[in-house]
Amino acid sequence: MIRRTKYGNKKLEINGVKFDSKLESFCYDLLNKLKFEFEFQKKIILIDGFRYNKKAIRPITLTVDFVVKHNDIDYYIDIKGFATDVSKIKYKMLRYQLKDNPKTDVLWLHSQRAILQFLNNLKEEK
Repeated sequence: MIRRTKYGNKKLEINGVKFDSKLESFCYDLLNKLKFEFEFQKKIILIDGFRYNKKAIRPITLTVDFVVKHNDIDYYIDIKGFATDVSKIKYKMLRYQLKDNPKTDVLWLHSQRAILQFLNNLKEEK
């Protein structure tokens, strides 16, 4: 089943797994083929929820497409054709949360070529 979104990407479901785009499903398949350890669509709380004047304010969250674990480094990867203003701010907030952890990296991969290049380079690292 394919469904278009407001940004023009096509959401799809393959073998019970829901993807936000074809590019995301490509990366998922490649990660499995190359036998990487990863988490898919990990939800991260950037700012906790709180109460303000007796009103509940929801937390600010970010769902990262992939967290790839390789050589003791966690790579937070988002698969995006282009970044919105909101996504740019949320990823700055994520980088701020991770700033004291040198064993992390935050990446945006925007094409099949970028995904292939990054994962092949990672696989070649010892």
